[in-house]
Order: sequence, then C-alpha cells, then structure tokens
Amino acid sequence: MNVLLLTVDSLRKDAVPGDGFGPDLLDGSVRDSVSETRFERAFATGPGTTPSFPAMLTGTMPLSYGGLGPLSPDRPRVADVLRNEGYATGGFQCNPFLSTHFEYDAGFDAFEDYQNPLMGLATKIFPRGIEINNPKLRTVDEYLHLTDGIRKTYQLVRGKPRPYVSADVITDDTIEWLDGVDSPFFCWTHYMDVHHPCFPPERYRERYGVGSVTQSDVGEWYSAVLDDPASLTDDEIETLHRLYRASIAYTADQAGRILDHLEAIGELEDTLVILTSDHGELFGDWGQHGKPERMYDELLHVPLIVLNGPDHLDDATDDLVSLLDVPPLIHDALDLDVPAVYEGRRPGVDDPREYVVAEHEVEGDVVVGARSREWLYERDELRDEERLFDLRDGDARRVSVADHAREAAAVRRAVSARFESLDLESERWDDEIEGDVESRLEELGYLS
Repeated sequence: MNVLLLTVDSLRKDAVPGDGFGPDLLDGSVRDSVSETRFERAFATGPGTTPSFPAMLTGTMPLSYGGLGPLSPDRPRVADVLRNEGYATGGFQCNPFLSTHFEYDAGFDAFEDYQNPLMGLATKIFPRGIEINNPKLRTVDEYLHLTDGIRKTYQLVRGKPRPYVSADVITDDTIEWLDGVDSPFFCWTHYMDVHHPCFPPERYRERYGVGSVTQSDVGEWYSAVLDDPASLTDDEIETLHRLYRASIAYTADQAGRILDHLEAIGELEDTLVILTSDHGELFGDWGQHGKPERMYDELLHVPLIVLNGPDHLDDATDDLVSLLDVPPLIHDALDLDVPAVYEGRRPGVDDPREYVVAEHEVEGDVVVGARSREWLYERDELRDEERLFDLRDGDARRVSVADHAREAAAVRRAVSARFESLDLESERWDDEIEGDVESRLEELGYLS
C-alpha cells in the first residue's frame, strides 16, 4: 500500500465543513472507490508549524530531542523508516521552517522545498509581481518558459509576491513525481496557501466577494493584524477572513486534483491518504489574531481525514487523537511494527487517550497544555502563570485552578510530568537563516 500525507498550513477544524475539505472533497466516482474516516477530536502538538510537524513526520513531541530548531539527527523519521522498507519517498512543500535548512529533507529520495534564491531574484526584478497578462512581459514569454525554475518557484500573481509557492505548482510537481515512481511510495505534500497572507487565484477571490483586493492590501493588513489589529476596520478584518476561506476552497481543489490523478492511474484504492493541518488561526477569538503561544482549540483542533485506512479506525472517530498518532497509524495501516521510539498511539488499537498534550517554546521559556474532554490546563513560563478552562458546557470558560484542583487533576499531572521530562538544548536557528529565507519568514509573520 502507498501513503500520501497531505498537510495544509493554518487550517482550523471549524473552517472545514462549509468552506472546503468537506464531503465534496471527493467527487462521486472517487468517493465510491475508497473508504473514509473523519476524526472529530484531532489535535496538533503545538500552535504553530515548528511545534507541530515533528509529531507528524518523526512521531515525537516537539520539545523532545533537545527542543525546537533544526531536527536533530537522532529523531526517528517516518520517511527514513519507509525508505528502508523499500518505499520511494518524496516531499513537496515551501514553508521555510520545513526546509532543508531545518533538516526536514532527511529520508526523502526527492525533496523540493522551493527555497530557491531565484524567488528572491524575481522579487527584485518584478517588485509588483509577475502578471500573466502584463503586456510588458508578453515579449519575453518564450524566455520565461525556458526559465522553468523561475516559473515554478515564483508564481504569477497580482500585487506583491507571496512568500510561498502556490498550491497548483506543488500539485503539479507532486503529480509529476508520482508518475515517475513505482509503488510503493510515501509522498508528503504540504500547502501554504491557507497561511496568511492569503491570496488565492482570482476566481476564488471573486467567489467570496473579494475579487478586487490586491496582494499589496493583503500584505499590509496582515502586518497590521500581527502588530496593531485595532488599526484595521471591521471590513478589513472580514476581508482577511473571506480570503482565508477562499484559500481553503482553492487548496481543497488542488488536493482533489492529486486524488483524481491517483484514481486515473489506478493507484487510489491502494493508497492510504491522510489529510490534516499543523494548526489553526485566530480571527479575533479570545481577542487575538494569528497564532499566539496558547493552547486554544481554535489553534490546536485540526481536521484529520483518512482514506483507505484500517476498519478499526472507525471505532476511534470520536476519541481524543493527537497528530503524534499519525506515524503509528501509518505503520498500523502498512502492517509494519511501530518503532518503540514513537511517542504516539494507534487509533482504534491502543487504549484511547485521556488527554492530548501540546507545547511550545520561545527562547527557553516553555508553554505546555493538556486537554481532556472536560478540561484544558496550561502552564506558561512566557507569561509566568497557569490557566484552567472548563470545557464541560461546550465552550471554554476560564476558571480558578484552586477551585477545581481535584476535577482537573489529570491534566495538571500531565503538564507537570511533561515539564519534568524536558531537557531543552534547542539549536537556535536565528544565525543560520539569511537572505531570501529570512525575508520570507518575516513576510509569513514568523520573525519580527
């Protein structure tokens, strides 16, 4: 059996039913040929890319193995394990934090992270962006076709250039790779288009009533959201939300293209497909925007959809599941032994979780949260406080830790145990990134 891991940056769970990746992700013919499992209580291991992806690709918690930063060589790698089992391995993504700079290419036969200096070069040559219909560029159209590197790594968009490569390019490259390898394969494809600054193709913007917005507007508003959200009008905030939803619809269509292609080449029924996200996004929830170092459901509750998985997955659709469980799920579906170094569980096989744990770290200060069905507890060194939320009425309500010490004992013990187990020796990346990669991280809101 093949494995296709599709990940979407910044896709929160409650954006899924009406705005993409819903029941219409699969068209009629595809839907009839596969089984589908949707987990309703899946949670990321942190409120950002760096504390989330180690779980999905290494089966370990983000602050294990010394903490955040470039992945240490002694972390297990799903790609390594599967390659040793005879799988062709390919990765396609354009988030700088998931690039070769941070050792995410280990284990992949083919790895395209689009961290190409040509993107920075194109930005300087075409500061307003390259437009397909730009009359000044028509005379060099033939030349642009020859420079395939620029065409693929720097998308043709209106306004300021985006700090990521568009989903259609990543989809094209994924499909091209799939056509060139034999089964079995492990393919990881990650989309950035749902990450701000969102600017999907015009027809998707028009569908959501924001067709006239320029990318320059989006870039300015996104910077304001991070630095001074009160400076934006309600209409501007609503426009950003519409662009987010439009980007979800666009990315869903691109993911659907890969599934359609797998069906066309006769591989879909023999492919385990996992679609999920690394974290969500705040749109004024809790009076905040973006992705602060907090463990709110709006940041951690993510979609998790599995096609062609083992039948016993259906027994776990309402269980608490961590993205830490994705690697064991893959091994279970492939009938491979689960490495003892993995820190996750096999949904539907191992005992259900009593709680999920998430964490983050900033310059040595740690935030750890544990969430059960009824309680969310956070211990926060950044803000020097502890917080407890009562989830029993369906809405998170902050309550006194002292007043509910016994009821919330399990999540408090989980957080304490995690703190005691940490031995952080993070390799800081600040001095290792430069040039185009650094500027793209700034435009994505990662660096200030």
